[in-house]
Amino acid sequence: MVGVVSVAIVTTALLAGCTAGGGGATAPATLGEASPLKSSSPGGSGTPAAAAVASVSPASGSLVSGEKATITGTSLTGVDKVTFNGVAATDVAVVNARTVTAVVPAAVDYQPSAGAVAVFKGSAQVPGSALTYTWSTQTGVDREMQYAFAHWNATTYNASYINFNAVGGDCQNFVSQSLLARGLKQTDSWYYNSSGSHSESWGYAPAFDTLLKSTPSLGFTPLDSTQRSQLSVGDLAYFDWNDNGVPDHVMIVSRVASVDGQTKVSLVGHNLDYDYRDLDTTITKDHPGAKVWFYKVPASL
Repeated sequence: MVGVVSVAIVTTALLAGCTAGGGGATAPATLGEASPLKSSSPGGSGTPAAAAVASVSPASGSLVSGEKATITGTSLTGVDKVTFNGVAATDVAVVNARTVTAVVPAAVDYQPSAGAVAVFKGSAQVPGSALTYTWSTQTGVDREMQYAFAHWNATTYNASYINFNAVGGDCQNFVSQSLLARGLKQTDSWYYNSSGSHSESWGYAPAFDTLLKSTPSLGFTPLDSTQRSQLSVGDLAYFDWNDNGVPDHVMIVSRVASVDGQTKVSLVGHNLDYDYRDLDTTITKDHPGAKVWFYKVPASL
């Protein structure tokens, strides 16, 4: 840990949480917040080969994934669906009767796992070799999301860190832990040594937002609410519930999808503890008129 001078627990509590602190002000009691061509047979007899799958390559990848996999076999024309561990792949494309490509979905809840690869023509599964795919932790964003999904729920909070919910909210503390897992290095401006020794920016959303704005060398790229299509899993979303210019909450992007031409964003975070919270519901139904802005986490992490 970075060497720092410990501060008194009482003083730290006033600066901790999502929105607690700032100039020594006492935090309100509750802040933050209380999903038909046929190939010929190899023998050249002209008899159509039966549809079958033979291999998938690569057969492993990262937790967040997005890799393109190639499935080989025979008589694959007509394939319109591929699943990995029961989750549908995207961008399924028939290259020819022997080759299909598909973009691998993320591991379920971003945890290391393995599962079957299934290929379908309509509702009928194509038989053949038993194909499997393995997801493992390979990148910084893998580490971030694996950590976040292991600790987002109140029953699985990381006991190695103080819970800031009692002093304004645990949202920034959770985000800081996840960024540390991703590979962001602690500094004199952002650190956690103990419950009584940590920076204001570690557990206080406005302070970390200010740190990112004032330290471009960290590499976090700010995006406004109209730029959500540029988001990726692992990026950050800050919220201002009452439009006073001060962030009240922060969460991590847990999914980005295009639905009917619109970019839909889901979020994981603490208080409200959530794994796939819908961004649009959050700023309309949950907090009408709330403002949101984002930071892209540098690809180097």
